[in-house]
Amino acid sequence: MLTMAAVRFVVFVATLLVCDAADDPIVEVKSGKVAGRVVEFAHKDVEVKRTVHVFQGIPFAEPPVGGLRFRAPEPKSPWQGVRDAKELGNACMQPAVPLLPVEEPKSEDCLYLNIFAPQTGADKLPVMVWIHGGGFVHGSGGTGYDGTALAAIGDVIVVTINYRLGPFGYLSSGKFHLRNDRLSKWLVKGIGDERVTGNYGFLDQVLALQWVQDNIAAFGGDAKKVTLFGESAGGISIEYLMLSPLTDGLFHRAIMESGTSIMPGFFSSDKVKESIIAHGLGKLVDCEKGTSEELLQCLRGATAEDLKEAGNVKNGKLANVTGIADPFIPFPPVVDGNFLTASPEDLIRDRSFQKRGTDIMIGSLADEGRGFLIMLFPDNANDTEVFMNKTTYEPVSSLFLESYKNSNPAVADAVKLMYVNWEDADSEDADYVEALSQTYGDLYFVCPADLSARAHFQAGSKVYLYQMTHIPDKSLFKMKWLKAMHMEDIPFVFGYHFDSAMNWTMSDDDVMMTLKIMKYWTNFAKTGNPNLSDNDVELTEDEKQTDWPLFKVPGLEYKDLSLRMETKRALKAKECAFWNDFIPKLMKHTDAAQTCSKETEDGQLKYKEEENRQP
Repeated sequence: MLTMAAVRFVVFVATLLVCDAADDPIVEVKSGKVAGRVVEFAHKDVEVKRTVHVFQGIPFAEPPVGGLRFRAPEPKSPWQGVRDAKELGNACMQPAVPLLPVEEPKSEDCLYLNIFAPQTGADKLPVMVWIHGGGFVHGSGGTGYDGTALAAIGDVIVVTINYRLGPFGYLSSGKFHLRNDRLSKWLVKGIGDERVTGNYGFLDQVLALQWVQDNIAAFGGDAKKVTLFGESAGGISIEYLMLSPLTDGLFHRAIMESGTSIMPGFFSSDKVKESIIAHGLGKLVDCEKGTSEELLQCLRGATAEDLKEAGNVKNGKLANVTGIADPFIPFPPVVDGNFLTASPEDLIRDRSFQKRGTDIMIGSLADEGRGFLIMLFPDNANDTEVFMNKTTYEPVSSLFLESYKNSNPAVADAVKLMYVNWEDADSEDADYVEALSQTYGDLYFVCPADLSARAHFQAGSKVYLYQMTHIPDKSLFKMKWLKAMHMEDIPFVFGYHFDSAMNWTMSDDDVMMTLKIMKYWTNFAKTGNPNLSDNDVELTEDEKQTDWPLFKVPGLEYKDLSLRMETKRALKAKECAFWNDFIPKLMKHTDAAQTCSKETEDGQLKYKEEENRQP
């Protein structure tokens, strides 16, 4: 029997639990009620104290499993009662990447989003929706992307989302007309009905954005002021969303960090190759079938773990079974006739944006290409610089150029002419690291961004171009020689320094950079202008000194994201003319010459055969 003291203690504890539950922020969305948690944001290095309501693991779609695998996502059906939304949901199925681990459990049941809503007293706050990177095979909207600091310091609502990855998100069975010269062991009559259309990860993004439109007002957000921001594959995704006919009214501004839809390697127009890969994947999971319909039904019965391993390009199994070795992703975006109606390159060059006039921020980092070199220097983490001689440079350069579009020797020679330091090239001590780094930084990031910025400007958008040259004192990859490398802007955008859970203490210079970058990003979300936090205010004299001008043609002004925040012009103009104009013409002419030479050889051979037949 309980004593009176024990009874009082039980009542006291029960009262505490009720008070805690009552303090949980509860919001009703279309599918039901969700209970989040309260975070009191404060930090010694910023004069901001703000209550932030955090909701994690909110489902925006039905789990894409069983019959919903390889289909467009279905909106989440209603639930009863109050759903707990205090912990991250599952990340989508993906192979492990030790250098950048994702901490959440992995599952096909992964279509969740997270919301960070500062309590400012304002009726409607601007909304920033983050789309994570990872090459369409890795990452989540959870690990590394806690939006509390950005929301509190910037007075914006931050939303982060998951989307399907790898074969689960981008498998396509292809569609083509059989021709005798295109037959392979995988292609038989009946394949080509395109039962697996691809781009499911993009359709997840579209549904998540529709969820934001339908529900963000309940969290204090303005559905008419939604800014997308994303890095790498996230930036690529954002431009695809701008090109798609399915996204009208779903967002209003866009920030593309180190990624555009025209980055080499992140689009497939080869339907035969897509079908070979799809049926190769099927063979690896005991689904060797004759038609796309049969393949689809069998793949829906395979385990998620088996599909993940079969689609993991790093283990080499898919390359072995298909004979196709892809250095990037075997399941890239495709033209599906629904989400995407033509190739992104054609749409960009024709300025065929579905969302014309959208405010744009787009940019890159000064040393993006050094990411390609990480595998070459695994033991040099503590070095401030690495060295590569000509003997190493030649095969590595050829390998990546071959993955670009072809192994045309004229292209390789032109690249060397542009990037090798010929003043030192004859010296045994000549270092080729910077030549290789800048080659691939320009090819994959800087010059696609230049072409995209020009196209958006010509289409009537307000465009702000940037390049981050600031070298962080603390690297995501824990390698000092990487400099301002791919992804190194993320800790600045999300304010890692202000997140106690990240344990990411920055130098004073990096803290100052963080606050400047966060202000630019959130200003843009509020006004479409990174310089202004309110459309009704004017720039102060100090702000005018760091004013970020619009990108225009001519003019080509951009912001150098560094401690001085200088305005510069014509970012890599010569190099981008090389990649965007000269190289396509060179490839066209050399390909035509090779075709002509082949036809001449065939004609001569045929003539000799006819001549030999004459009596």
